[in-house]
Amino acid sequence: MKEFELIQHIFKASSMANIEGRRDILLGIGDDCAQVNVPADQTLVLSMDTLVEGRHFPYDADPSAIGYRAVASCVSDLAAMGARPSFFTLGLTLPHSDPQWLSAFAEGMAELAEPIGLLLVGGDTTRGPLTITLQVHGYVEAALIKTRSQAKLGDDIYVTGVLGDAAAAVPIVTDEIIVANDLYDYFYERYWRPTPRLIAGMALKRVAHAMMDISDGLAQDIQHILLASNVGAVLQGNQIPISDFLRDWQPDNALTIALTGGDDYELCFTAPKSTREEISLITQTLHLPCCRVGEVVETGFSIEGYAGDLEGWQHF
Repeated sequence: MKEFELIQHIFKASSMANIEGRRDILLGIGDDCAQVNVPADQTLVLSMDTLVEGRHFPYDADPSAIGYRAVASCVSDLAAMGARPSFFTLGLTLPHSDPQWLSAFAEGMAELAEPIGLLLVGGDTTRGPLTITLQVHGYVEAALIKTRSQAKLGDDIYVTGVLGDAAAAVPIVTDEIIVANDLYDYFYERYWRPTPRLIAGMALKRVAHAMMDISDGLAQDIQHILLASNVGAVLQGNQIPISDFLRDWQPDNALTIALTGGDDYELCFTAPKSTREEISLITQTLHLPCCRVGEVVETGFSIEGYAGDLEGWQHF
């Protein structure tokens, strides 16, 4: 299948490329550029992620799972800003044109993109080692946008969901370790189908100070907030949220994995103590587990009850 046939028959024909009824998208796939009309009371935020076969996902992985995970990992950045997803572009480098693989890949992307209102409006394809680049765009009120530089002294530090499952899943999904079926099914889903906390991000932006998603491990990612905000933090090791599956499977290493493992795509945020009740109401309404794991202090970074290595995911 040639490039323009690929675009026409697989991507343009997908439900996630249908701009009908969207007032913000004036022109989608099929021209030199897409055309977007940003709502008057919103600002446009955008983020880009690149996934490389053999580096970010295993060789010969299910293309549908790759497509879903590619969207989830990128959209998580929008959640961290409190933004509502709108549209994305796709850069796709392929070793060869395989319509069956591409159709499954597009279906995986659409599985997540369509329900959250994220439309594919353009991109590019070329030949080479399998590499997937997404640039996602969303809208958020300028006064409510969440950044890493807004943490305040005395803030509580929170984490949504549970941590460590995706990192623990790597040797399982790559068949380096054979585990029982229930463990395999749980960790497979946690690795390939993470849940970007979009609704939580949009709700919490009204009470949180600083916020970011956890992609490279909590111990590393939270230090980005501390550096940007010129503050320190003390975390409580016994408050770090860990799933029963991980704790039972890796009782001696669960905390280390939870602190340093990447790809969970949960939210880490800081908020004043006065908002504890409101945060509890928000997260309970969303049926979202959310743990208070520490406090913002003047300087330094420590984790009480933990003495291990704190280095998270490194790309180089």
